[in-house]
Amino acid sequence: MEYYSDIGIHHDHLLTDHYGAEYSQQYLIPTQEAEYEVRSSVLVDGGDRYGVSAVVFDKYEELIWMGNQGGHVTSYYGPGMQKYTSFQIHESEEVRDILTVEKGIYALTKTTLRHQIRRGIPKHTHRSQNMIDMQCLFQVNPTKLMMGGHQNNLLELDLNKMSETVLPIKEDGCVVLRSGGGALVACGSANGKVALRDIRTPNTAEHTFRAHTACLSDLDMQGDLLITCGFTQSVGGVAVAEPYVAVWDVRCLRGGVGGGGAWSLRTAAPPLLLHFLPAFSGRAAALSGDGHVALLHLNTPSDAGRQSVFQVDIQSSQCSVMDVSATSQALVFGDQAGHLHLFSPQHNHEPVFNNFSRSTEFADQVVGMPCVSFNDTAFQFSTVSLPPLTSGARWFNELPPEFFKKIYRKAKSVDPEVLKSMKMQGPIGYAPNPRNVKRNQMPYVPDTLDDLNAAKQADANFNTQPIPRRYQKMDLRYNKHGPNDQLENYNRTSLPGIEATIANSYCNPMLQVLYYIPPLKATLLAHTCAKEFCLSCELGFLFRMLDTSGGAACQANNFLRAFRTVPEAAALGLILGERADTRPDPLALIQSWNRFILNQIHYEILETRKKEKELVLMAHNSSPPKIVRAGPSKMHRVVNGQYRGEFQFTEMEFVGPLPDFDKEDRSADVGWKAVNDEGHNPSEQGHGGDQELSSNRHAETEESEVSQLFAIGRHQLNRCLKCNKEEERESVVLACALQYPGGAREGGEPRGGFVELVRASLAARRSTPAWCEACARFTPTAQRGRLARLPPILAINCGGVTAHEKAYWSKGVPKDVSDAAKRGGSGKPCRYGLHCARPGCRFKHPERAVPSQSGSSKSPPLESNCVLPHHLLIRLQPDGDVVINDKAEGSPECGRVEPRPRRKGAAQCEERYSLTAAVVCVEDSPKNLVAYIQVPSEGGAHWYLFNDLSIVPVSPDEVVQFSAWWKSPCVLFYTSSRARCGHNEVGQTS
Repeated sequence: MEYYSDIGIHHDHLLTDHYGAEYSQQYLIPTQEAEYEVRSSVLVDGGDRYGVSAVVFDKYEELIWMGNQGGHVTSYYGPGMQKYTSFQIHESEEVRDILTVEKGIYALTKTTLRHQIRRGIPKHTHRSQNMIDMQCLFQVNPTKLMMGGHQNNLLELDLNKMSETVLPIKEDGCVVLRSGGGALVACGSANGKVALRDIRTPNTAEHTFRAHTACLSDLDMQGDLLITCGFTQSVGGVAVAEPYVAVWDVRCLRGGVGGGGAWSLRTAAPPLLLHFLPAFSGRAAALSGDGHVALLHLNTPSDAGRQSVFQVDIQSSQCSVMDVSATSQALVFGDQAGHLHLFSPQHNHEPVFNNFSRSTEFADQVVGMPCVSFNDTAFQFSTVSLPPLTSGARWFNELPPEFFKKIYRKAKSVDPEVLKSMKMQGPIGYAPNPRNVKRNQMPYVPDTLDDLNAAKQADANFNTQPIPRRYQKMDLRYNKHGPNDQLENYNRTSLPGIEATIANSYCNPMLQVLYYIPPLKATLLAHTCAKEFCLSCELGFLFRMLDTSGGAACQANNFLRAFRTVPEAAALGLILGERADTRPDPLALIQSWNRFILNQIHYEILETRKKEKELVLMAHNSSPPKIVRAGPSKMHRVVNGQYRGEFQFTEMEFVGPLPDFDKEDRSADVGWKAVNDEGHNPSEQGHGGDQELSSNRHAETEESEVSQLFAIGRHQLNRCLKCNKEEERESVVLACALQYPGGAREGGEPRGGFVELVRASLAARRSTPAWCEACARFTPTAQRGRLARLPPILAINCGGVTAHEKAYWSKGVPKDVSDAAKRGGSGKPCRYGLHCARPGCRFKHPERAVPSQSGSSKSPPLESNCVLPHHLLIRLQPDGDVVINDKAEGSPECGRVEPRPRRKGAAQCEERYSLTAAVVCVEDSPKNLVAYIQVPSEGGAHWYLFNDLSIVPVSPDEVVQFSAWWKSPCVLFYTSSRARCGHNEVGQTS
């Protein structure tokens, strides 16, 4: 077999026998004989009633798609035209055009566009009021289609968003859309005009010209060549088919006016349809209405006599559609009689439609059973193989393993007659047989229908509440090279989210909380320094990026990169590895991170301020500054056990959970007086401004914007219960940790709810053994904390790490489990009496009187631990104690907090706090951290749930409800009214 190129050179030596059967070879005929001959002819589905209106070769598989005038689409496989799929897309309208894409086909009718997969399953039907009389389809790119018809506009359809764009045109419709592979697309109208439009800007035509005087029949485009055929206007006003094909050079058309770059090729019969052969340059097929097909050489008009002509057997009908495969090895024609005719080259009996077609999916072959005579007794049934498993890995007749376990039935209860007459001999009982049952009766309790229903109801009562999807850990796959439409479903607000693509992204909820604290955000945005890894600078850069993102998702990679370099964070265990086998509890991790970041920002701001002062001094003094080292008598301020160089800072410490609470009532501490080193009573001094942080032992107190916002000033008083020696020290904390009660009081009444926890944590009291210098031994010591000032923003770490603390939120107020845990387990009295600090002491202790409230003997109703208060009214008493009221203003239950009697000259302050943010741990697998944040807006403040990239609005009741088992609070932020009203007063106390 020989193959020829365009210049007649043999190429059979380029394809050896080893590769000859593997690749289909290009066909070129060296003679004037008919190059193509018929291979298959089939009567399509519905061909007895409707003619073929559309036909196209599949671009991805070896399929031919056909549509008829009754709205039916059928596909045929391979050269043998084996029917593959057949389905209806419209009940009455004919199929105008078909377009094949990677995931299926698009079939166009007069008013609809139908998308179906190749197996015939419908995916989408697009209808629009702009689709009046559609005619043709054109694929602009993989995500955009263009549609035209007998109407005054073109339609652009976005396949991803299924939205259309209307392009008005001046021509009388657009019935043909073809492109030559470049940027131009030819739009042919029914009045004989052709418009060349740029695919990138299809709104305006680059060039418009009249190809035929009457009307246009068909056109096609290859490169810069454009061929048309149509009708001309005769003398009598009748449209007559032109017996030639007009060839246009697009480059000449765009450069000049008129037909300067056009010529014509005469054919044996007037052409009706045109199509270029894609595998050849300058060759086209022209089809007439009576079935004559001519293969034209457009580049050599003088060789018109060398046209290869063949006839399609249309059986006294008329050819309506045609198409050419991508390899030019197959031509298909459809007629009005409902037939499809497939032609291929004479020497090629197995043509292929595409060079690299993928395999077509077929239905599984049904394996038939062997035919055996009924009287055949020698047939072995084991030779019949079982069918393959289509789902799962086990057969239905295979019993599960639980059916093979030994399960003993519940034995019947002992007959009451036997129990009445039983005599005990040691541990063994003897009784005569009442003989009320037979020997062969089953001695088991049968499961009746009532028992089964009761068991189902019991199981339904223990069903846990499902976790909402918006609280679960998001598993997103990012597309770096295309749009991420999935992210739009998670965040429909204008608030920016933070991606969690790398390790240590557990702090994203806290980053969002810090971002929505306006005074802290303003401080960090204004902070700048020359330190290489400064977390304050990185937070400022991150907040600026969130401001300018316009609601798009941002990344905290730079902040996390600097966070990994801080040695204090590594020492606290806050840095997670990429492949850690055991992950720490996120609930404890985020609370440690909260304490760390507030202290880190505080010291970075102070360090920057210190360096700025040194630079100012160096500018005024030529000599270098002298370093003054602290003497033995000066107290060093320590944070987390590390010295901060040679700076003198305020002592910062973390309030952690204490092992025991003071079992003594507050009324028993009347007469407690904390005396400082000079013997003055601090209750008689004024508590104004930040003076509570200073004492005679502290030379100076340095504060930053962070300490002005979050710092809680306290006086710690320690008193030995043996010699009554008292010691006092001052401390400042940035985050208050809740201290949970160890058990019930002796009176049997448990402690209160969340308000009581906050009060006990701010002014902590406990009794613990400590070393006494006067007694020279460990003695019971009563420790009491007195508050010096209230912060503008109260940050609370809720704990909840131990099982007892988790049960506090899930089960409400904890009650006594057994009598063994109560005091008074034995008759011998305890030597420490009421001051005993030993948990679970087995000796007897004296009972204490339960204090009454408001003069009433009845105990107040217990507060619900599952609901957080939205508002807190905290009043700082002159003696350092606090009184908290959680009732909202204006409610009937909101009573004024009656203050204690004040000494003359004593001062007190009052703060009204509102819940503005909360970080919550979701007990899922894996655990997840989310944040509730109250975001201010023009219409008022609204609550939102921040889960990395997912941001959804929530109700205020959902924020404070923690009755579900899967949700527990981690960090709470209560903001005072003065901090919300003005940011200039956040550093001043009331």
